Amino acid sequence: MILNSFEFNLTEQKIAKIQTTISEVEKDTSVDPFLLKIELGSLNALLNELTNQRNYYLEITHRFKNKIPTKTEALKSPEILVYIRVANDISQEDIATLLNTSIEEIKRQEDYLYKNMIPNFLIKINDFLGEKVANNLTIETSIIDWNLFPVKEMLNRKWLLSGNIDPIGAIKALFSDIFGNQQYELALHRKFHFNGNSPNEYSLLAWQIWVLHTAKEKTKKIKVPKFNNDDYFLDQLIKLSTSTTGPLEAQEFLLSKGIILIVEPHLSSTYLDGAAMLLPNTSIPVIGLTLRHDRLDNFWFVLFHELGHIFLHLNLERTSIVDEKVGEAKDEIKIETEADNFALNNLLPAEKWDMCISRFYNNVDALNEDSKNLNIHPSIIAGRIRKEENNYKLFNDQIGLKQVRKLFWDNKYDFE
Repeated sequence: MILNSFEFNLTEQKIAKIQTTISEVEKDTSVDPFLLKIELGSLNALLNELTNQRNYYLEITHRFKNKIPTKTEALKSPEILVYIRVANDISQEDIATLLNTSIEEIKRQEDYLYKNMIPNFLIKINDFLGEKVANNLTIETSIIDWNLFPVKEMLNRKWLLSGNIDPIGAIKALFSDIFGNQQYELALHRKFHFNGNSPNEYSLLAWQIWVLHTAKEKTKKIKVPKFNNDDYFLDQLIKLSTSTTGPLEAQEFLLSKGIILIVEPHLSSTYLDGAAMLLPNTSIPVIGLTLRHDRLDNFWFVLFHELGHIFLHLNLERTSIVDEKVGEAKDEIKIETEADNFALNNLLPAEKWDMCISRFYNNVDALNEDSKNLNIHPSIIAGRIRKEENNYKLFNDQIGLKQVRKLFWDNKYDFE
């Protein structure tokens, strides 16, 4: 097992050297084929061993970098402490000094992944590693200005209780409930790549946290099925668009597939359409939609755009993607283009799009005929045609204007 970055670099050099040697040996025609086979077998075996050690180290670094351990974890699974030390490049010398013992003793203990370490020492190591990781992250993380959160709007939305309560304290409590620890700056920075440079960013973050809070509350009431990263069910999902309550049915359908869909209006000063996130400390995908544009075509496009992020982009390193002005040019053009294409190709695959006669005959009869043949709502086809032709005067009465918000909020939407 590779135990530090120095050993990792040394292993990388050995791998490169062996790969060069193998290449040279394969080209050597003077060696007997039988001996050549033996030599290559030996070299490849060594290469595989070193590659496995390298990959194991990278996996540990990926999983345990910046992880703050808990005492429960340390006592139940002491090997986690070794992994956290390795992933965060904390030396064995530091652990030896902490326990007032020799480096050789620490190496011996780590050979057994701390399985023979007494509980008091495990707790000492746990507290030491937690402090080291937290200090490193504090250096890398910007200071949160809690006063920049949109407290007034959060109170109006009843995200915070009104009365004599300290609103900043309430925001911290809300965040703590989501992340499960008090490392606010660490959690926000790592989960959301939060920089805290503008009130707009605080509004976006507040919305995200509330959506995650709502999703977490849902998990307390019902058991959410395990999500499998397989998009086989998308054909079933789009067929729901033909129902007058399609968006509501889509919410229930996605839940049955392990995806929580939360609908929450955007905050002022933002142009937020939606977000794809992972609920912290779980593998549950969460989609948040704002219904900023109250149209059926927009609902289905943004929903499938966020599904694209879930299937293509969310992972342990990127746990949140927030989309303002979906469908327009973005700085992070690659993943947004991929999500747009995912939405287009799943809502109207090329073979179905080619069948649409309404592309050439821009009239309602042709649109409805296409809708019937493809078993999808006409608004989806109309929205695609308007986008393709860059003509937003087409099919104004067929895009489902003011048909979505009322499904979720009746006529109580007052957040413009």
